[in-house]
Parts: sequence; structure tokens; C-alpha cells
Amino acid sequence: MGSNTRAVLGSFMDAVCFQYLRINTEETAGRAPIVSAGRKRGYELIESLGLMGSNPEASVIQAKLDAALGANGTRLCLITSITRNANGSYEVRLVECACTMGQTSTEPLCAFTLGVFIGALHAISGTRMTGRETACQAMGAPECIYQIEPI
Repeated sequence: MGSNTRAVLGSFMDAVCFQYLRINTEETAGRAPIVSAGRKRGYELIESLGLMGSNPEASVIQAKLDAALGANGTRLCLITSITRNANGSYEVRLVECACTMGQTSTEPLCAFTLGVFIGALHAISGTRMTGRETACQAMGAPECIYQIEPI
């Protein structure tokens, strides 16, 4: 089977194309496929970083994910903080999420990015996770905030 390595364009594409895919998939099939795709991406990212089941401090998780997803990585988002709570849950705060770029909404929009962090934290902790977005930049919040909890 052949592989298109995109010798000129490389691995990245404009976030506008991502928005069309995200928005139209959600309109057709709901948020579940977008969250699921994000979950798979997050899980496989942790696997590729060699962090499966490592359960490091939140600051290490933040540094590793920021390197992979931030300005020097895929540019999905900028992580402002990751906090681990006593009950094994996490709070993730970020800005400049690809899901919210140029968007205005009355409801949270970060299904893919939320899924990435659910999958990543599941892979790191070894515990299945669920999550919800409690603040979203598309709704006018200063940052997107995710609450990710063990199932």
C-alpha cells in the first residue's frame, strides 16, 4: 500500500479545513464520533511518547502534551495548566484550541480536543476516563476548561 508523505506540504493543514470536518460531522452524526477520534488520538499519542501507565506528576503531563500539541507540535492548542485532583480526576485549561478558532457559540465546541485529553489521561493513568467542557472560548470564556474524571 502506498503512502502520501506530502513532501512539500508536510503534516499540517489549515485549521479551517479541520473546522469543516468537525462541524459537518457533528451536524450529521453528533459529537460522539469527534470525541471518539480525539480519544484515539490522545491514547495513541501517549503510547508514542512511551508514557503508557506511567502516571507522572501533572506538570510532566502538561510539559509532554504541550510539546506534542502546542506551538512546537501539531498546534492543536496551548495548554495553560493541568491539575490532578485527589480523587484521580483532572482539570485541563487551554487556549487557542483548533476547535474554537473563529467560532462563536452558545455551547461548548471542543469535542475533538476534549477527546484527546480524555484518551491521553486514560493512557497515562491506566483508568478509563470521561469528561466535560465547563468553559469554552467560543462562548466568550478566557480559556477552555475540561473536567476529566475516572469512570
